[in-house]
Amino acid sequence: MNCEQFQNRLMEDPFCKDGDFVVHRENCVRCAREWRQAREFERLLHAAMSVQPEKELKLGRMRRSACWRRKTWVKAASILLLIGVSVTGFNLAQQTFAGNNLPQLVVRHIQKEPEALGSRRAMNRMELAEALSPQGFDLVEAPARITAAIPCWIRKRRGVHLVVQGGNGPVTVLLMPGEYAPRRQAVAAVSLSGILIPTGWGSMAVVSHAEEDVEPLMRALQRNVRWRGGRARAASF
Repeated sequence: MNCEQFQNRLMEDPFCKDGDFVVHRENCVRCAREWRQAREFERLLHAAMSVQPEKELKLGRMRRSACWRRKTWVKAASILLLIGVSVTGFNLAQQTFAGNNLPQLVVRHIQKEPEALGSRRAMNRMELAEALSPQGFDLVEAPARITAAIPCWIRKRRGVHLVVQGGNGPVTVLLMPGEYAPRRQAVAAVSLSGILIPTGWGSMAVVSHAEEDVEPLMRALQRNVRWRGGRARAASF
């Protein structure tokens, strides 16, 4: 097993015990480091996603609801802080991903920015504009409950990392100018699932952390995302 094959298997299952996978891990320093980081990320992400404040509050008595809410959010914030600390330096080589392997780039990028999942407060229109406009993006109509809009380097240029609160949990959206996908592709990892589509300006990924149906959100974004940061190119679907 070579490094590329190891990375592909790592994306599918960081807890894999296949013989070739284990042998490569034990003999490649770089892949062993990424394996440890990926396992820790998955462990902490699952812990963070298991926090369900609303459910816990309903199960508590009314007179204790305020106390339950505070304790639950403190628990969630603490776990997410641990994620951020644990993956500091999780610098996986994005430049190694070719244009036809953008789904892996998307997963790695999401893994590197777990702190984006921490906010629960919906952003207002002005806050969204301040984050999107400098990167060349506008939203004609914003999805409900966008809780994070973070300008970031995708690979070739600056893009935007959005988090939308869906019915089952947070959904990550990556707007990636200049990253031209050849076709619609699935995005899948052990704790992530979604889709990647080509656009006139690059590509866009919508990825769920909780088995959310991302199709409605993807269609809404296709209608409402506008790019004015450079020369457009016709999308192919």
